[in-house]
Amino acid sequence: MTTRRSLVAKLAALAALGCAFAAAPLVPAFAQGSYPDRPVRIIVPFTPGGGNDVFARAVGQKLGERWNQPVIVENKPGAGGNVGAEFVSRSPADGYTLLVAQNGLTMVPWLQKNLSFDPMGFAPVLIALTLPMGAAVNNELPVKNVPELIAYAKANPGKLSYATPGIGTPHHLAMELFMDRTGTKMEMVPYKGASGMLPDLIGGRVNVLFGALNSMLPHMLAGKIRPIGVGEKKRLAILPDVPTIAETLPGYEVPFWFGFVAPAGTPDAIARRIADEVKIVVNLPEVTPQLKKVGFEITPGTPEEMRATLKADYELWGQVVKKAGIKQE
Repeated sequence: MTTRRSLVAKLAALAALGCAFAAAPLVPAFAQGSYPDRPVRIIVPFTPGGGNDVFARAVGQKLGERWNQPVIVENKPGAGGNVGAEFVSRSPADGYTLLVAQNGLTMVPWLQKNLSFDPMGFAPVLIALTLPMGAAVNNELPVKNVPELIAYAKANPGKLSYATPGIGTPHHLAMELFMDRTGTKMEMVPYKGASGMLPDLIGGRVNVLFGALNSMLPHMLAGKIRPIGVGEKKRLAILPDVPTIAETLPGYEVPFWFGFVAPAGTPDAIARRIADEVKIVVNLPEVTPQLKKVGFEITPGTPEEMRATLKADYELWGQVVKKAGIKQE
């Protein structure tokens, strides 16, 4: 079976070959300081205060200082992020309007068929951050690790429940992928957002949760819930004794990533210039702690790497959605 990691590696190599020559003619223009010569807008397709917003404002402020141009962060929430995404898709392809993007961009084409924009049509800029994800269970469940969860679920088909913040969310699709790879079946309990999931997991009203580790970690460390696996390619320093899920299911890596995309047709050299600047900014000593405080890992890449990840994720989640028959209302 082709894994997400192998897909990304292959696609990144091909993308790098195709893009290296396209960017070269435009490099001299940047040496003359032609971009940016006016304000840049960063569109956050969700309400203020969330991870997308924290990322955009921390990075935007420093980009503005480096460029000596205003970088304006605008929140355009609605329709699960589609309102803001559509706005950016219709903006000029000149690098002056950017969208904060995350995993959902590769999922929504499979979940909603009548969109007024192409979620996969954006020009990739970079994936800058990841938010580690992991699985936890209620303390009363007789399960201490992923193999034991698989065995228990198989012995009790349909009796376990898992929480998600809604149909078609990354949390939901990650669990569908897990069940497909393990031949298990658990019942989804959808919530209106994430706030009610942890209290119900602690209280035993749901059995399993796959979600962002930054929100679960305090409860794990306090012994209120039991961590059983992380959805990364390697173990986390903060939870060194918790195996990766991939140690049981090779290739199972589902980090929640955050980055920037631009309107289709944005020149490759502009995307690369922005990516290079964001890479500098997220590693600044005054910015990195802001991002790590809310659980982000600093993982800045390149436009080519993001393009490869978008393609690999699009293929992966398409398989998951079709096989599970998921439809988002």
